[in-house]
Amino acid sequence: MANFNDAETEERLTCLRMKVYHPQNIQKQVFQSIPFLTKEKHKTDVAVMFGRDISACRYVLWDRRASRVQFVLQVFRPFNISELSFEVKNLSRRTNLFVDNVELSYLNKMELPSKCMFRFADFQFLVERDAGESLEDFETYFELMPTSLLQELYVEPSMHPIPEHGIERLSLNARLPFSRAETAEEVEESRP
Repeated sequence: MANFNDAETEERLTCLRMKVYHPQNIQKQVFQSIPFLTKEKHKTDVAVMFGRDISACRYVLWDRRASRVQFVLQVFRPFNISELSFEVKNLSRRTNLFVDNVELSYLNKMELPSKCMFRFADFQFLVERDAGESLEDFETYFELMPTSLLQELYVEPSMHPIPEHGIERLSLNARLPFSRAETAEEVEESRP
């Protein structure tokens, strides 16, 4: 039996935890190629692509409104920092990608904060990064959500009125970009 002190220490991997939502997932199986509730290991020097193209994308999105290659996640290590960071790049010419409140057009990219939301078409991805020590590998972990993720990240009340019989109108408002800086204005009322 090997000595406990001589055993190699396994490095903890950085993990991108992604909660995903699409309103049509139950009928259409939009996320059928994504393994849920399982950690998948990836090399840090390989970009992870999402989109419709089965031959190019690691995670296929089965919806016509997703581009062949919608977006890519790439790993990098900032100068003088030992932890891995991630950036997302929009590779869709027809659909902009929203990362929190930032709109990324074709070929725009940005560094991901430790928690953020991606949105495009009816897709929602809530992404959280658990830091690790390894510089060689990282993991992804997906969880399918039955309801919209907008409330999980944005807890501010909606500034849009909710129509009495307008569920479709409400869902359109939920897809529009909004700013965390939006706040209600107090209006002084003149009293007679």
